[in-house]
Amino acid sequence: MFSKRSIALTGLLLLLAVATLWWPLPEPLFNQPLSRQLLDENQQLLSARIATDQQWRFALVSPLSKTYKTALIAYEDKRFMQHPGVDPVAIIRALYLNLKSGRVVSGGSTITMQLARMVYGNRARTVWQKLQELHLALRLETQLSKTEILNYYAANAPMGGNTVGIEAAAWRYFGRRLAELSWAESALLAVLPNNPAAMHLSRSRDKLRAKRDFLLHKLWQQGVLTEQDYRLSLLETIPARPRRWPVYAQHLLDRLSQQSPDQAVFQTQIDRRLSQKIGFIARQHSQRLGAIGIHNLALVVVDNATMQVKAYVGNLAYSQRVEDAAHVDIASRPRSSGSTLKPFLYAAMLDNGDITPQTLIPDVPTAYGSYQPSNYDEGFRGAVTARAALTASLNIPSVRMLNSYSYQAFYQRLQTLGFSHLFRPPDDYGLSLILGGAEVSLTDLTAAYANLSRRAQTAQALTVLPLRYGESGAADAPPYPFSQGAAWLTLDTLSDVTRPGLHKIHRLFSGSARVAWKTGTSYGLRDGWAVGTTANVTVGVWVGNANGEGRQLLTGTRAAAPLLFDTLNVINDLGWPEEPSAALKSIEVCRENGFLPKFGCPRESVLIPVATQFEKVSPHHFQVTVDRNSGLRSSIACNPSGSIIISKTYFQLPPSQAAFYRIAHASYRPVPDFEPNCTPDRRALRGRFEVTYPRVGQIISLPRYMNGQQGEVIFRATAKKDSAQLFWHLDKRYLGATRTFHELSETLSPGKHLLRVVDQQGVWQEVKFTVIP
Repeated sequence: MFSKRSIALTGLLLLLAVATLWWPLPEPLFNQPLSRQLLDENQQLLSARIATDQQWRFALVSPLSKTYKTALIAYEDKRFMQHPGVDPVAIIRALYLNLKSGRVVSGGSTITMQLARMVYGNRARTVWQKLQELHLALRLETQLSKTEILNYYAANAPMGGNTVGIEAAAWRYFGRRLAELSWAESALLAVLPNNPAAMHLSRSRDKLRAKRDFLLHKLWQQGVLTEQDYRLSLLETIPARPRRWPVYAQHLLDRLSQQSPDQAVFQTQIDRRLSQKIGFIARQHSQRLGAIGIHNLALVVVDNATMQVKAYVGNLAYSQRVEDAAHVDIASRPRSSGSTLKPFLYAAMLDNGDITPQTLIPDVPTAYGSYQPSNYDEGFRGAVTARAALTASLNIPSVRMLNSYSYQAFYQRLQTLGFSHLFRPPDDYGLSLILGGAEVSLTDLTAAYANLSRRAQTAQALTVLPLRYGESGAADAPPYPFSQGAAWLTLDTLSDVTRPGLHKIHRLFSGSARVAWKTGTSYGLRDGWAVGTTANVTVGVWVGNANGEGRQLLTGTRAAAPLLFDTLNVINDLGWPEEPSAALKSIEVCRENGFLPKFGCPRESVLIPVATQFEKVSPHHFQVTVDRNSGLRSSIACNPSGSIIISKTYFQLPPSQAAFYRIAHASYRPVPDFEPNCTPDRRALRGRFEVTYPRVGQIISLPRYMNGQQGEVIFRATAKKDSAQLFWHLDKRYLGATRTFHELSETLSPGKHLLRVVDQQGVWQEVKFTVIP
């Protein structure tokens, strides 16, 4: 008989043993590093990076499928849902089978015991170790639910080679999520941890298939599978080889991993099927571009409504050369902006009342100090409408517009719009801000155009949103700086840009989608941009060389635009923003120059933002008196009776603009000359000529030839009449006279100078300028 003391002591020991079941579990239960996963909108794997211990170990991102749980429990531990972590029946059965066979044929371990063994890792298999695992199994059952135990087991079970866990195995062997696996595939993964080395092209594959089929037969006998499902499952083959991991948006995964180093799974709203199509298109264009020395491209697709990224090609390199930097996420890196910022200046000036779409902007030789912009074609048009300047991406009108608007104010607008790479003060950029002087990334640029489309579609207060990669938007986003009317008018203008190649015939097809798009080319032909936006989608494209090398054909139109439109062609439901009639108003302007009417100028209606106050009266229309018979200018003084003179309104540009403007506008007629017997007032003669070089305040840097001789300055002027004679004076010194072609060269010393030009009627113009060595 046991004494009361021994019984009490035994009871105390039992209580202590039970109490140990509540010892805290290791935290975390598994401390191994996880692989990084990038998932699409449907939790499909886009790309992955191996864990730091060189294992493909995925975190569980969804509940275990019913098929897998059923197959696992049926194969490994049929009484899993009933036992407390240890199955005495299974242990006795295993002991009997092992003694009968004379070797180990059954382990008797439950799923919970196997999980405990995984927690302890590869330790020596001693009796003490087995007892520790048994104790941990009981603790796991006490403190965790059955579902949690299954999840831990499935996430950490060895699955062959360096693949760990059910999530990684499903993608590695079948290329699908666990929830999408068939009964045969789930059964295979259920038996695999029992012999993970069997998942090899040359190791015991027949034995692995036999185990899978045995499990399927068991499930059929238990009534889990119908006979038809069982027979069909047997026909499924074992994977021939591990699959390649998908490689969509790898650069995005790397960037997100750097930003959130403690996060293993990144859920995005990327469209995997769209990414597949775009990946194929991008590879085709990469081959085309690589053949002409352009080795890198990047592409981003954005859903305008949510600002979620739907496709992301951070950098597709033509080769694996070191200089092609295939690992660099170029889409998020700053590059020269080219002409891509011009639409935002256009929208800002519309809102500010500085222009209407039809306002004429000078396009003539221009200099601001030592800065002398030029158009891409090196030509001049005299004057163009603001709309035409944007659709043709003319540099000189854009610089003049920026000078009028203020580059400091435009710099602030760009910062508000989310351009995050402007690291210098505005004075360092100056007027070059509009022509590639700014640093922008493809992600920021695409977001800016997507926000422009969003603004064009709503009259409600809107904030500037950055691109989203699955996460929620920023809470402190600034208010959008442009009105709905200005945004829509800008998109309407950009939709008139001529498309490249065969895409230019889109107007011939009634079903062709309307797209607002813009290209850009950086100085030195180093960057080619193309951005297109519709109601629903914005696509941004960059092409170039990672090492900054320029190429002759590296322009936005030739290199980037074809990829843009091929991408848009595979996207469904692009849409176009409806004209926001409540956000626009119609005003009358002079047809020839887009300013408010003056005198009797021909008029037309144009749309401007509803809150804009445009108050600029035409500076180009003049009312003059002409002889009814001769058509020449006259006056009351020349014809006191006034019987044969009439008043007419003329459209008259300054001579520097008119000289180029009339080449493309055959209907342009300047103000006629005075009648021979009529001596005009000197004030009426103003505007007969104009000094075009140098401009007032210009700083001229003199060239020096190879022989050491200093170069000359060529003075230029434009006169209304080809036969006009001009007389040139420099610093009160007479230089000479010119007729028809008004150019005069002179060697100048450094310092400040005064140029004075006089015509035959004594009308003069003075220009002060500075020469530097």
